[in-house]
Amino acid sequence: MSPQGPDADDSFFNDLSRQPDRDDGSSASRSNSIDAALPAQNDAAAGATAAAGAVSTTDPAGGTPKLKRIACVLCRKRKLRCDGARPTCGTCKRLSHDCAYDEVRRKSGPKRGYVKQLEARLMSEQVENLLKNQDEHGPDGRESSNPSFSAPSVPQGMGRDVTNLGLGGNPDAIPQIVPPGGLSPEEQMLQGGSGSLEGTSVDGGFPFEMIGLGLQEPLPPADVIDELHHIYFEKVHSSVPMIHRRRYLAAMNLGPNMRPPVCLRYIIWCLAASVSDKYECFQDHFYQRARKYAQIDEMKGHGESTISIAHCQTWVLICSYEFKLMYFPRAWMSTGRAVRLAQMMQLHRLDGQGLDVKQCLPPPKDWTEKEERRRTFWMAYCQDRYASIGTGWPMTIEEKDIMTNLPAIDDAYDKSKPMQTASLEQTFSLSGPSHLSTLSPFGGIVLMATLFGRNLTHLHRPTPNDNDHDIDGEFWKRHRQLDNILMQTTLGLPDHLRLPAGMQDPNVVFMNMSIHTSAICLHQAAIFKADQNHLSPSIGSESKIRCITAAAEITNIMRTIYTQDVAAMNPFVVFCLYVAARVFIQYLRSQPKDQQITSSLQFLLSAMQALKRKNPLSDSFLAQLDVDLEGAGI
Repeated sequence: MSPQGPDADDSFFNDLSRQPDRDDGSSASRSNSIDAALPAQNDAAAGATAAAGAVSTTDPAGGTPKLKRIACVLCRKRKLRCDGARPTCGTCKRLSHDCAYDEVRRKSGPKRGYVKQLEARLMSEQVENLLKNQDEHGPDGRESSNPSFSAPSVPQGMGRDVTNLGLGGNPDAIPQIVPPGGLSPEEQMLQGGSGSLEGTSVDGGFPFEMIGLGLQEPLPPADVIDELHHIYFEKVHSSVPMIHRRRYLAAMNLGPNMRPPVCLRYIIWCLAASVSDKYECFQDHFYQRARKYAQIDEMKGHGESTISIAHCQTWVLICSYEFKLMYFPRAWMSTGRAVRLAQMMQLHRLDGQGLDVKQCLPPPKDWTEKEERRRTFWMAYCQDRYASIGTGWPMTIEEKDIMTNLPAIDDAYDKSKPMQTASLEQTFSLSGPSHLSTLSPFGGIVLMATLFGRNLTHLHRPTPNDNDHDIDGEFWKRHRQLDNILMQTTLGLPDHLRLPAGMQDPNVVFMNMSIHTSAICLHQAAIFKADQNHLSPSIGSESKIRCITAAAEITNIMRTIYTQDVAAMNPFVVFCLYVAARVFIQYLRSQPKDQQITSSLQFLLSAMQALKRKNPLSDSFLAQLDVDLEGAGI
């Protein structure tokens, strides 16, 4: 409806039917005179229109054309009544103004607020259609024989193209919400695939209960999802062996609300895409959606929906990816989320006795579920140690609070065969690592992460009795104790954890590298303390030899696995290479002509360059090594 007053648009003054009534009856008499003149004007409509500057419109009731006068420019500008007389209108003649007419008729656009009102009506109609459609579906959520389902409209300013979504019949998919700028090329490619799940076509609608999942875009096609799952469990899972493969894939075939959380699925696809040439361009999209849906779950209700093993696994995988991509502040915070979730669910007390505390999870149904909880905790534990090693910042999990046994071997976990394992305290018994015979490769990773954490505490938590200037002080006692554990661990490793027997297992490779890396970290601190306190030169010399030997072992391991798929390697392998390269740089400061050490350093640098494409974390360490090389004049 157009406003009826002086603020109206130009057509207000050109339509006689919209003029306000006057008390003197002039409006009525003028209207009558026009009506009387219509028959004569209809006989020569075209000529009269051209002569008088009027516009002819058709009366919808009888087809009789009506004249629509055009006001002169001055009357239109001043909002005055104009009789449209030519060549000078009555108003301009009375006021002695120059009268002129604009022969080009401007089209009036929609009134203010009209578009918003139209969109609101459209949204209301679509919601009504959606609610009506709920009654037309069967109990399984599939469309009934009535095909009149109308998919819900998207918010104003946004659009969608259902025909090109490429979703097949993915029951998790809802129509894409497209930003005003449109989809990026990667998203268009991803949604242009083909796939089919459960035989429900997109054109036929989607189950009503999908709205409860809160999805804001369609999931990838079924064939893409299957391929990403295969890549994840073949190349990524070995470095983060938490999720039970068979149970996870079986859960993907359950009802929509019984499947793994969307945030967990997205971060799994993200990690798979990060090591795949085919899907590499999608990893950032998957990562952002994983974080988005994890935080959406956290904001539901009081946050209770995020208290689950799957959400803890999500944050473990998110922080792993963020470390890999050098998003260090986010990685630090995501690690804290994972650890706090694990502690909230008492995953650090799965096998111990203690005071009863609030339980947030029901008891595990079987050994496999309990083992998955163990593995989820130990992965959060390892990430906590790795986050602190690179920064020197405090660790969150205290060893003395842990009452959860070490993880079982992968084969027993995959096949759901119960297996008894030792606790971390039993493995570090006074008599040395006496339980290494049953230690799994993942358990070996936990062992090394623990030693990294103890090194950190040894260096960054001095006590009043440290007396590092005294070779018999507390500092040097801790040093010798940690060194003995490293030596006993190295000598006591069972055959399946040694190289080259375990060369095909990325965790065995990383564990052996970590042993030597931990030795370097320990003895470099000893070199610094010995020089600082002017202790016997033999102490520093012995530690330097240990460092060079350990760095050479890391180099030899890397030479052995150099031809393997770098995508399957543990991302923190580059930290071991970085520590070894720094040892070589420090050695070349005093022995610049040593060709063997120079060759080893060049090999490590080339290996880190090769790892950089699939593991961007390598680029951060290379930048630090460039500074060290420049400082050493190499």
